Amino acid sequence: MEKLTIVLFWLALAFSIGSSLAYIGNFAAKTERRVHVYTALGSALAAFTLLMAVIFLRVQILGISNTTGPFTIRTVFAAFIIAVFLLVESIYAGRSPKVKALGMIVMPISVVLQFLAWHAYGITEVLTKQLKSYWVGIHVSFAVFAYASMTIALAISIVYLLQERQLRGMRKKKPGKIFRKLPSLETADELCHKTIAFSFTFLTLVIATGAIRAEMLPEWSQWYKDPKILMAIATWVIYGSYLLVRSTLGWQGKRANVFAILGFFVAVITYLIGNIGFVTQILPSVHRYGGGLG
Repeated sequence: MEKLTIVLFWLALAFSIGSSLAYIGNFAAKTERRVHVYTALGSALAAFTLLMAVIFLRVQILGISNTTGPFTIRTVFAAFIIAVFLLVESIYAGRSPKVKALGMIVMPISVVLQFLAWHAYGITEVLTKQLKSYWVGIHVSFAVFAYASMTIALAISIVYLLQERQLRGMRKKKPGKIFRKLPSLETADELCHKTIAFSFTFLTLVIATGAIRAEMLPEWSQWYKDPKILMAIATWVIYGSYLLVRSTLGWQGKRANVFAILGFFVAVITYLIGNIGFVTQILPSVHRYGGGLG
């Protein structure tokens, strides 16, 4: 079963790379080609299905309480980024088919995560006793949904800024070729808002379940001093502020999308603490998941 897991994982990676190239190729082409669109979408769907099969097999081999190590979590993260993207594309396909342009950003990010997952691969996952808990599984599941949504919001914000720059240039000259291939500013802004609201909900659950689990462990009694937790709270504050000023002050457009990108990079720092060796040495955290990098 372990060999099958490895084969399925590398097939998923191959499909993810193929989907990335197809989305990029479709965007770079002078005219949209159906073969690129169908290849990109089909490969993304195949990659997601294969990654879910890998996760299922991993749970069967190790048991659900032992699958919160770096390989499984990064694989789940890569899969759910694709899932959220496919959900967004299916919802907006009729109203704004150009949202498919997000694929050229989202799919390569999933590829990078899969490579990082393989770097941490092991037949067994090294977990501390504190991490072998269903509470941790729930906590991490919420985190995966939150981070996946943040990644999609990042892609949308980048697309918004690219489109906004194109429109500004229309006053002096004709817009570039990418203008016709990106979703409208209104669509991108609305989609970014909804994605961040979704992410914020799960980020709130992440912090709540993490605090509950920490209170169960005497050695984590001062969890509120942990740098990873403090950065997670900072991320929550940034995204919460985004939602607040948007609803109360009508903050939209370029400023709001720049704010969303800032929130993502704070979230990246949060993720790196406890997952990447040299970062953990600089900012020691009780969130050490084994494996990692460095």
